[in-house]
Amino acid sequence: MKRTTALLLGAAIAPVFSNIAVAQDDVDTIVVRGIRSSLEASREVKRNASVVVDAVSAEDVGKFPDTNVAEALQRITGVAIDRSGGEGQFITVRGLGPEFNTVLVNGRTIATDNPGREFSFDVLSSDIISRAEVFKTSSSDKQSGGIGSLVNIVTARPFDRPAGPSLTLGVSGTYDTLREETGPEFTGVASWSNSDKSLGILVGASYSDRKVQVDSSFTNGFADRSGNPAIFADEGSSGLQASDIGGLPDGARLQQQVVHSRDIQDRERLTINSAAQAKLSDTLELTIDGLYTEFDIQSTQTQFSGFFSPPFIDPILDENGTVVSFSRPGQDFAMRNPDIAGLVGLSQNDNVLTADNRLAETYQFGVNLEWEVTDRLTVDFDVSTSNATRDATNPFVVIGALAPTSPLIQLPNDDGISTITNLSGLTDASIQRLHFVNVQRLAVEDEVFEARVDGIWDVDRGPLKSIGAGALRTDREKAQDFFDNFSPTQGAAVFCAYCGYNVDAPDEILSVYSFDGFLDGVSGSGDVPGQILNFTFADAFAALNSDAAIMDPNRNSLTGADRAASDADLIARRNAAGDSIFGFYEPAFNPGASFAVEEEITSFYINSEWEGDLDGLPWAANIGFRIAQTDVVSSGFDQPVIEFRESDGDTQLSPVFGATTPVSVENDYINFLPSVNLSIDPTDDTKLRFAYTETVTRPTLTSLGVNNSFGGRSNAPTSTGGNPFLEAFEAQNIDISYEWYFDEVGFFGVAMFHKEFEQFLEVATVAIPREVVFPAGNGGRTADETLVVDFQDTRTRNAESGRISGVEVALQKAFVELPAPFDGLGAAANYTYVTSDIDRDQTSAAADCDYNGLSPHSFNVSGFYEKNGIQARVAYNYRDEFLFQCRSNFEEPREREEFGQLDFSAAYDITDQFQVYVEGINVLGADTRDFSRFQNRFLTYSDTGSRYTVGLRAQF
Repeated sequence: MKRTTALLLGAAIAPVFSNIAVAQDDVDTIVVRGIRSSLEASREVKRNASVVVDAVSAEDVGKFPDTNVAEALQRITGVAIDRSGGEGQFITVRGLGPEFNTVLVNGRTIATDNPGREFSFDVLSSDIISRAEVFKTSSSDKQSGGIGSLVNIVTARPFDRPAGPSLTLGVSGTYDTLREETGPEFTGVASWSNSDKSLGILVGASYSDRKVQVDSSFTNGFADRSGNPAIFADEGSSGLQASDIGGLPDGARLQQQVVHSRDIQDRERLTINSAAQAKLSDTLELTIDGLYTEFDIQSTQTQFSGFFSPPFIDPILDENGTVVSFSRPGQDFAMRNPDIAGLVGLSQNDNVLTADNRLAETYQFGVNLEWEVTDRLTVDFDVSTSNATRDATNPFVVIGALAPTSPLIQLPNDDGISTITNLSGLTDASIQRLHFVNVQRLAVEDEVFEARVDGIWDVDRGPLKSIGAGALRTDREKAQDFFDNFSPTQGAAVFCAYCGYNVDAPDEILSVYSFDGFLDGVSGSGDVPGQILNFTFADAFAALNSDAAIMDPNRNSLTGADRAASDADLIARRNAAGDSIFGFYEPAFNPGASFAVEEEITSFYINSEWEGDLDGLPWAANIGFRIAQTDVVSSGFDQPVIEFRESDGDTQLSPVFGATTPVSVENDYINFLPSVNLSIDPTDDTKLRFAYTETVTRPTLTSLGVNNSFGGRSNAPTSTGGNPFLEAFEAQNIDISYEWYFDEVGFFGVAMFHKEFEQFLEVATVAIPREVVFPAGNGGRTADETLVVDFQDTRTRNAESGRISGVEVALQKAFVELPAPFDGLGAAANYTYVTSDIDRDQTSAAADCDYNGLSPHSFNVSGFYEKNGIQARVAYNYRDEFLFQCRSNFEEPREREEFGQLDFSAAYDITDQFQVYVEGINVLGADTRDFSRFQNRFLTYSDTGSRYTVGLRAQF
C-alpha cells in the first residue's frame, strides 16, 4: 500500500539537514512533537529512504518553522533564495535558479502567475502547509522538469490530524522597520474526522496585510559609449566651440542613469485550503484537495531620476575604461557656451511616479483515488486542474525640468551608490513641465490539466521487492496579453504627447516629498536629494488630459491643420476612455508583446525497488526510467517594424509598425531519462549512497513566445521577446554521499554531486544593429539622418555546454548530555561549495561568465533551545557573491554581492492550548547590492529593513 512520510519538526528549529531522504513509497508516517524527537525521527527517515530529499515540516498546522515557505527552505543544504519586498519568493538549489526547479503541490503541477514556469512561494501562506520536500536526486516515478530539484508542497489533510473535531487559531502582527507600521495576520484551521478515520474534512484560511517599504538606488547598466561626444573641459568653462567637442575613447563604459526610489507597498494575501478524505471501502481511499490564493501588491514608487545622453562634460575614466565622473549640460552651461548650446542638449531633473502592482490569483483542485487491488498490487489515480492569473497595471509618469545647473555624476569607489550632485531647483514648482508617460498592463493566465495513473506491484522475489509503472499527461497553456502606450494604435502620438519639457505642470498638483532616512549609512546616501517634488496619479492624469494642456501651443512642433488634428485625436481618445483615470493614456493591446504557448507532455515510466545483502553489507536500490514526449505550439502576432525613429524634440525611441498578422510555430521532442539510486550500509551506523540520474528542464513557457517589443532611447535602444525555437536540455547527474549516525539524534553527512549540461538555457542580452532615423531639429540637425544603432536585445537563448560540481557538509547535535538546564541546547550547521566550468565560445562577450545564480560558498548555522515549554532558535544564512545574469544591461554581467541574514524565533507554551511567539527576520538589516564586472560599476542597492512578528496561537 502506498504510504506517505510526514516529518513534523518543531516550530522553532531550522531544518538544515543535508540529503534528508523521504521515500514516499516505503516509509511509514511518523508523528512527533518537539525538536529533539523531530531530529531523531528525521534521522531515521533519512537512514531508511532510497532517494535524496530534504524536508521542512510543521510540528502542527499553523506552526511551520518560518512564516514564509521559501525562507524555511533556505535552511536546507544547497538551497538559496531570492526575495521580493523583503520576503522569500524564488529558490535556487545547488546553484540552479528558480526556472530549473519544478514545484508541485500535493504531487501535482501548480499554475503560476509568473510569466515563466518558476513558482513564487510568496503567494502561499505557510500556515496551511504541512511540509515542503526538496528532492535532489530523481527517481523515474517523479515528474520530470527540474535539473536543480523537484519541490513538493504538502498541504494539511484531515487524516493527518487527531480524530474528532480540531481547531487551530492564530493572530499576529508584523512590524516593518522602514515603513514603521504594523500589519495584521489571522489564521484558522478546522478539521474533523470520525474515530476510525474513515471520513474527514478540513478547512483552513490565512489572511495577512503586510506593510512594506523598499528603498533602492539603481543605474540600469553601463553603455558602451566608444566615440560618443564628450567635452574635455571643466563644467565651469565658457566660450567653448564645436572644436572642443571630442569623443570618448574605445571601450569607455558609462552609466545609463541614476535613480533613487522609495517603494511603499501594501502586500495583502489570502490563502484558503480545504481537503476531504474518505475510505470508501477496505481497499479504496478517496482524497479531494482544493487550494486558493490571492496575493495583491499595491505599490507606489516615488523616484528622482537623471538620464544621461551624450555629450558628457569633463569625463574621467579609470584604468578599466569606466567613466567614474562626468557632468551633463545644464542651462547655466548653455548660457556660458552659446556657440555649442544647440549641439549639447540639456540634462533633466525628473520626478517620477510609478508602481509595481501585482494581483495574483491561483487555485488548484485535485481528486485522488487509491485502490488496493490485491495484497500485492496498488493503483493510484489522480486528476487535477490549476489556474493562475496575474493582472498588473503600472503607470510611469514623468514631470521634470531642464536642469538649471549642470548635474555632476560620480561612481562609488568600491561600494555604496552612484551620486548625482550640483542640483538646483528640485522643489521649484514653477519650472516643472509635463513630460513622458507610459501606462503598462500585463495580464498573464496559466491553465494546467493533469491526469496520472501509478501502479505498484509488490513482487518480493529474491532481491526484487517491487515494480512500479505509470503514465502522466499534462496539458498546459500560458497566455500573456500586454497593453501599453507603445501599441500600434497609439505610439509616439500618445506616450510622447508632452515630450520635450514644453508644457507647464500645474503648481497645485505638486508637493514637496522628503527622502528621510534613505539608505542610511550607505556610502553616497548623504548626496541623495533630501527633497523633491511629488504628485498623485489622479492629479497628474487630470492635468495631462486637460484641454489646457492638450491645446497648449508649446506641446509639440506641429502647426495648422496637423496640430488641430493632433489635439482632436487626443481629446477623442480621452473621451473614449470614459471613466478611466488614465484618459487618452488608457493602454491599448500590443500584439507584438503578446502570445500564447500550448504544451502537451505525455510520459510513462517503469520503476523497481531492490534489496539484498552483499557479504554481510545490506544494500538497496531504486532503478527505472521515464520517457516523455513534449509537443509545443507558440502563437502570437507578427508585427513588422517599418521604421525606428527618434521622437521629435526628445531622444525617446519611436517604432513605426506595419500590419499585424497572426503567426504560429510548432516544436516537439522526446526525452529518455534513466535513474539509479543505490545505498549500502558499511556498518550499523553508517550509510553510503550512489546515484546516477538524467533530468531535463524545458524552456520556460514565456521564453517560447513569438512576441517582440522595443523601447529605450534612440542612443540606447532595447528590445526583448520570446524564442520559439528553444530546445530542452538534459543534465547527467552523479551523486555520492556518506552518512554517519553517531548517537540517537546526532548526524554527520558529506555529499558530492556533479552535473553535466548540454544546450543550457539562460537569459542573455546581445547587440543587434538596426537603423534609426534621427529627425531634423534634434541635436542641431538640419535634415533627417539615418544611423545604425545597436539594440540591446534580451531574451532566453540556448547557451554552451558545461558542468557543475559541488560538496555539501551537514552536522546536527542535541546536547542532551549537558547538565540541566543546558540539556535543552542543540545546534545544526551545513555548508555547500559549488564550482562550474562552461565551454563557452572564447570570442563571445560572455566568455568569462559563470552560470547565473551560482554562489561558490553558502552556509547555514542555527542554535536552538527547547525545555520547559520554551522553544527558541537563532539562524544565520550566508550566500557568497554570485552572477545574477551573465549578459544583462548592455551585454554586461550583473553580479550580486555576498549576503548574510540573521533571523530568530522564540515561543512559550502558556498552557497546552496557548502559545505566544516572536520572530525577527533580517534583524541586522542586511541589504543587497548589484554591480557589473567591477565593484565601482554600481547597478542596484536595495534596502528592505527588518521585520518583527509577535503572535498568539491556540489549539482546541
